[in-house]
Formats: sequence, structure tokens, C-alpha cells
Amino acid sequence: MTLDDKALQILYNINVNQTSGYRYSAIIIEKDDIVATEIISHLKEYRFRTVQIESVDEAVKLLKNQDRTGAYSTYFIILNITAATDEALQSILRFNIPVIAVTEQENFQKAVNSLNQGAASYILTPLTDPVLIDSAIENCLRISRGNRQSRLYTLHLEEELKRKTEENERKNYLLQNFNKNLERMTSASNREEGPKNLTDLGPDILNDFGAHLQASGGSIYIRENSGLRLAHTIETKHVPDFLPFPLNEKSPFRMVLETGKSMLVNNIESEKELSTSGWSGYKDSSFMIFPIPGHHGNIEGILSLHNKVKPPFIGEDKEMGQLMSSFYAEVNKTVTSIEALHLSETRYKNLAENSAAVIFSFSIEADAFDYVNDAFVDLTGYGRQHLIGSGFIDMVKLLQIPEKEDFISQFESLVTGRSSGNGIEYRIVTATGRTKWLFQQSVVITNSEGFTVSIDGILTEITEQKEAEEKLKTLVNQKDLLLSEINHRVKNNLQVISSFINLQSGLENEESNRKSLQKIKNRITSMALVHDNIYDTNLMPSIDVKNYIISLIQHYRDQKIADENIEIELDIESITLDLDRAVLCGLLMNEALSNIFNHAFDEGERGKVAISFKNREYKYEIRIFDSGRGFHPDDITLSTAEGLGLDIMKNLITQLDGSISFVNNQGTIILIKFPVQNTKIREELL
Repeated sequence: MTLDDKALQILYNINVNQTSGYRYSAIIIEKDDIVATEIISHLKEYRFRTVQIESVDEAVKLLKNQDRTGAYSTYFIILNITAATDEALQSILRFNIPVIAVTEQENFQKAVNSLNQGAASYILTPLTDPVLIDSAIENCLRISRGNRQSRLYTLHLEEELKRKTEENERKNYLLQNFNKNLERMTSASNREEGPKNLTDLGPDILNDFGAHLQASGGSIYIRENSGLRLAHTIETKHVPDFLPFPLNEKSPFRMVLETGKSMLVNNIESEKELSTSGWSGYKDSSFMIFPIPGHHGNIEGILSLHNKVKPPFIGEDKEMGQLMSSFYAEVNKTVTSIEALHLSETRYKNLAENSAAVIFSFSIEADAFDYVNDAFVDLTGYGRQHLIGSGFIDMVKLLQIPEKEDFISQFESLVTGRSSGNGIEYRIVTATGRTKWLFQQSVVITNSEGFTVSIDGILTEITEQKEAEEKLKTLVNQKDLLLSEINHRVKNNLQVISSFINLQSGLENEESNRKSLQKIKNRITSMALVHDNIYDTNLMPSIDVKNYIISLIQHYRDQKIADENIEIELDIESITLDLDRAVLCGLLMNEALSNIFNHAFDEGERGKVAISFKNREYKYEIRIFDSGRGFHPDDITLSTAEGLGLDIMKNLITQLDGSISFVNNQGTIILIKFPVQNTKIREELL
């Protein structure tokens, strides 16, 4: 007897004994009859059917035949692993049946290794404790039950999948026919006669519905503002050409329009909530009505079917009709999209052809220009044929572009994807030899997969603009030279005046006269320092206040007017003034500081002078404090003040449109305020 014959015989014995009251079946792979008998005896007490097999090969054959014939399946396998190899254990485990490994107690480590390889449990011989056998068996039964439930669930899923597959195949067959109609309708839209609307598609839609749903009667209406207009009908005897709004409250058409849902009526005679047309030509009393959605989501029409070849209409007919209604809604969207595409192509073609700017397209696949409009001829003097079919290197040579490195670099950046679009200016030489400046704006065009397919762009001439820029640059340079020369001459003239005053002061014998001349010189110096600190901002000369005040203080130090014992503290924000107000502020601060350094402190006395210049919400605020002897409140009243210094301060503050006040508080505080905005520009200086 061959190994296969033995396996079949064992299966036969198992099947014959299936009615003998056993609950489970198990296979014992054990050569030792003593051990096998002991295990079998224990299992039969619990109604286990057992089969003893001497080798792993026989067990594998048995399990294969069991799977093939569908015989009573095995719940678990008991395998003596004392002499079995790891490969033998794996050949049994691959059948996904729980395995109990049996070995002697001194081979405990091998039992552990079998668990690591996938065995469910183990038994050590001699069998001294039945509880250990029961525990191993319970564990295997639990695993086996789980495996069986998984197999049953898998079978259920396979049956459900098979059923769904057959149903989908049936629907796909119908959809293939629908798709052919879609191709036919959309191809008609692409032909020269132009796209169709629902009126044109009405016969096709209604005939397809009738053919697929086995209806010999029906109609399709288009929704208009004042009612429903007949587009097509299979019968012509009873269908009105127009149904005005509002429709009868019980009209099934009205219900479909209001709800947007399909309707199936099995027997119109028994529907008291619906009105009938009274036509006697119905072969049966059932009919269906479907809304036809438009491309904006609105209901564009109504389709009705009646007189089924094998009446009546049933729910499955309604489901198929709804599917077809959705399908034809997509047809309508496709046709509308094609119409919009035709219109868009025509519009943009006309715009491109009539544009004054040059419009071009460079094909990545062809590595050449494949479109340029007629404006290229007007701009360059070359015909379109000179550019179309040429690469961008050829364009550089044709137009003799001096900035060819920048031009080529930009194109390569667009082609390689390093840039998605940018602008560049360059010169060309036209066919007549004239040089022109151009501005090129390019963009990258990609397909649905994100790959670059073309580089499109616009060329505009900017020759006049560039020439105007050059003229403006020349004027600005001339203005800068003129201002610099004026500023230089003013400083020189002020220096000459200061020198004359120094000469005159040296000839004076009276100390009072020399002091008066020094005051005049200080005023001139305050104006000269303005020109030393001048700089250009937005083409308007301005003065940095902080630098100016630091220069003014340094002048007083250099002229020994400000004693070294006097500490000077500055708190000045970053503020710039125009030239006129800078001169006024300089003279004003000169008068105040001259008065402080000459009269506030005794010779050699220590003291402090603090100067702050702040922007206080629309007003500049200058605060000058000295810790000197102060003054009596009646000594200084600006409105009645006498003396050249105070007269000068009065006139200066008036020209600044500001105010000045004096405070006696452990010294003297002079507070000057004037608007941030220059309200009195170019008034005459004192």
C-alpha cells in the first residue's frame, strides 16, 4: 500500500466513525505505541477521535487529502519532536492546525524551541499529570475554534464578493452601452456643427431610456421660465407641446420638479394623490418619471416612460433609470464643457492674434517655438516663420541679443523647473538694424501630472521707457552735482564770513564787542553745521538731528564756550528734518545753548546740561535743561522780552509755527514744540 493509499484509508476510517459520538478529531504522530496508547486512552475519555500515524510524511499526505476531499477536519495534532527536525515541525505547522509538541522531560529546551517556532503547547513524558494534558488540549481547541470561525467568515466574504462581482458585471455591461452613447454624443459636439444642447440630445436620451428599460412610450420636456416645453416623444397623439406653470398640485411632473427625485408609480388608477392625463392609450397603469439635472445642479428637464414591453415597471427599473439619468447629466456637463472650451479657445485665439504685445509658446517636447502672433512681425521686422520651429538659441542669433547669457539662463531655468516664471529685460536688433529694448514675462505650463509641456510668454517693447530712465538718471546726477556745488559754496561763504568776524574781533579793544562778534560767529557756525550734516533722502536734502546736535556741542567745546566741568547728556531719537527747518532749529538751539553756557554757571562751576529731541504724536519736542542758577519768573516773559537773543528765538519759533516756554525748577528748562509736518516751507530766514 502506497503512502497516498494509507492516507485515503485513514480518512475513510475517520468518516465512517463520524456518527460514533465523537466530538473532536486529533492526529497523533508517535512511533512509541506505549506513549501513543496512553495519550489516546486519555483523549477517548473526553470523546476525542484519534488517529495514530508513525511519520510526519504520512501526516502531511493525510492533511493534503483531507483538504482536497473535504473530509472531517482535524482539531489539533500531537507530534513527538524528540527525533523530529525543525523542517518536519514547519511542514505540519503550515496547515494552520494547532500542534502539541511531545518530548521527554530532559528535552525541555526543545519543547520551548517548538513553542518559539509556532507550536500551540507541549507535553512532557512520562505523563504524570493529566491536568497538563487537559490544559494543552483546551488551548489547542480555543485556537482551532478561532481558525474555523475565520475560515467561515472568509467563505462568507468570498460568496458575497462573488455575488457583488456578478451584479457589477451585469451593470458594467449596461454602462458599456451608455459609454458608447456618450462617445457618440460628445464626438458630435467636437465636429464642425458645434456642441448640442438638451433639445438636440432629447431623442437620443429618450430612445436610450426606452430601449434599456423596455418602454415603448415616453416623453422628454425641457424646463423653461414659463413652463415645460416638449423636446421629444415616442408617441405624438396625447402629449401636449407645452405645459405652463404652475402645474397641477397633483401632477407627478410637479412633484419630481419640486423634490428632484425620481418617481415610480405601479398603478396610476389607485393613486388618489396624483392626477392623470386621462389618456386611454396606456397598455398598463405603471410609469416612471426622472429629473434630468443640468450642469449647474438645477433640474433642466423631465423624462417619463410608460407602456413597458413586459409590464409593470419595478424598483429595479427605477434604479437603472436613476443611474441613466445621472449618466446623461454627465453627458450634458461634458457637452457644456466642450462648448465652453470651444468658446474659450476662440476668445483667447482672437485676443492673442489681435494683441499689440508679442505672445509666444515654446514646446518642451519639440524643443522649439510652436506659436507666435503677428505682433512679432511689427516688433522685429521678421516673419513668424523665422521663429516657429526654431529653438531659443536660434532666437538669440536671429535677434542679435547682447544679453544672451541672461536670456539663455532664464530659459534654461524655466525648462529645468528651477523657476516657474519671471521677467527679463534685454535688447534686440530688428531686421532694419534698429536696437529696441524688450521686457519678456514667461510662465511655465504643466500638464495634469505636473510635467512642464511648454513655456508661454509675452514680449513688450520698453524702448521709450528705458530712454526716459536714462534721461532721468542724467537729470538726477546733474541735480546731485548742482546741490553739492551749492552746498560747497554756501559752506565756503559762511567760512569766509566767520573769518572776517575773527579778523574784526581781533581789532576790537572792548570785551563786550568781542563777545557780540563771537555770538554772531556762533550763529553762522550753527548754519554752517547744517550744511556739514546734509544728505539726500528721496531727492530732498535732509539733516540727521542727532549728528547735528553732537557737532554743535563739539563746536562749543572746541571754542571753550562750554566748560569741561559742564556734563552734557543727550537723549535724541532718530529724526531727520528738511533743510529749512534744520536751519531754524539750529539757530534756535544755538541761542538757547549760548545763553546757558554764558550765563547759567559761574566760571569753573560744575553743572549739567540735558538735551532731548522727541517725536510726540504729530509734534516734535525739544527739551533743554540746565542745573545752573535759574531765573526769577518775572525776568523772562517771551512776549515782552528784550535783547537780540530772545528776539531771535521769538522770530524763529514763529517761523516754525511752534511754541516755546521756560520753566524754573532747580535750574532752567526750555521746552520747544513745533509740528512734524512742515507748514511754512521756504520762509525767509532771519
